Amino acid sequence: MEERVPLASGPMSRRPRTTDASPSSRIRTQQVDDDERESRRRRFNPSLLLSPTYLLHKIILVLNIVLTFLLFPVRKVVNLLLPPGEFDNLSQSAVSNGAAKAFIKSFTAEYITPLQKQQSEDDDSESLECPFVEKGYTATVNDIANQGRLHEENGDENPPPPLLLIYVHSPLHGKVPSFLKKTFCNPRVLSLLNQHTNSGTLTCWGGSIHTADGANAMKTLQASSFPFLSLVRVESARNSNSDQTSVQRKVELLFRMEGPALQNISPNSLHSHLSNSLVKYQAILSEAAMKRLQRQEEIRLREEQDREYREALEADQRREREKLEQQRLKEEEERRMQEEIEKAETERLNKIDFAKRTLSMNGDEEPDPNDKSIKQARIRLMLPSGKRLDRRFRGDDTIDVVRSFLILHFHENDVGIENFQLSSNYPKKTLADGSKTLEEEDLCPQAVIMVQDLDA
Repeated sequence: MEERVPLASGPMSRRPRTTDASPSSRIRTQQVDDDERESRRRRFNPSLLLSPTYLLHKIILVLNIVLTFLLFPVRKVVNLLLPPGEFDNLSQSAVSNGAAKAFIKSFTAEYITPLQKQQSEDDDSESLECPFVEKGYTATVNDIANQGRLHEENGDENPPPPLLLIYVHSPLHGKVPSFLKKTFCNPRVLSLLNQHTNSGTLTCWGGSIHTADGANAMKTLQASSFPFLSLVRVESARNSNSDQTSVQRKVELLFRMEGPALQNISPNSLHSHLSNSLVKYQAILSEAAMKRLQRQEEIRLREEQDREYREALEADQRREREKLEQQRLKEEEERRMQEEIEKAETERLNKIDFAKRTLSMNGDEEPDPNDKSIKQARIRLMLPSGKRLDRRFRGDDTIDVVRSFLILHFHENDVGIENFQLSSNYPKKTLADGSKTLEEEDLCPQAVIMVQDLDA
């Protein structure tokens, strides 16, 4: 039994040793232990702790932790002294809308409210409001373009897009307040703007050049002097170059005034310019509506013509089918009649052949009246025409022999009797059984047989 050596607590005492191991085994074990010690020595290199990169990384980490704790009270104090602004942490559209609302609030307080107070003394005056929309410049233009696209797709359900009146405000310009008070906020001008804004034919946007939207509008319209006022028509232009059709904006300038020209204009002249532009736009809308109605009428007429053409084509096809059906029925009727004629002719020929065979079997000639060796029957046949046929038959001839004689007589003399029956008067009976002899029917030595045409 091998004896285990107790393990030491050091790092080199993890492999058990046996006391009775061979020299070669001990040598291999010693080599493995040496390799492990060398590997651990290479992995744990104390010189790495003194490298500049390692020391710099540790210093930065420590400084970061220290600064975080030291600057936390400072950040709290800054937030208390300088709270977040109104437009901080907002999206671009929210900032634009907020700037538009702030401009309307300032514009209303400075120009509209005094005018409303002045009008409150006059009960007959019309109530005036700020005409500007509470949206950013880009959002306003996009809304009008989308409305124009919807109107082009379905003008009956979607109203036409409004014109866009753009006012770019420069608050530091000395002539701007005078223009706003005397001209733009003139009750007649504001009444015109409010009237068309409420009817949906005009949208007014205003913004300061000190905001991003105002600067964007000034750059787009190339405004160089103030005050600046323009009336534009926004149209939607489809772009089908990409995989998905997109709607782009197309701005058409209808009215533009800026700088001294706008500073010196009278309220009546501004009213006339705006009114004429709006009237011209109404004429354009009316013409477009007439063209749309004309297109709809043309489409309706074309659809009606197509419907009438389809109905006429279907009627012609129906008549052609009926004609073909009648022709088919006529051909079938002719074929059926021909088959019936052929069948009747075949039956007639079969009857004639049967009659010839029957007579040949029983003797084609009449028996000799002087021959006393056979029993004879003198038969008078009364035809439907009143003609009489007299013939002698043997007493043992059957009724079929008499019928065969009549069939051959009718065929040879072109008498049109096909179906007939035989009957006697004394005794009165119908001779329907063709297998009975004349003697059995008591037609010997003489008798009268009536021939009846069943087709008459």
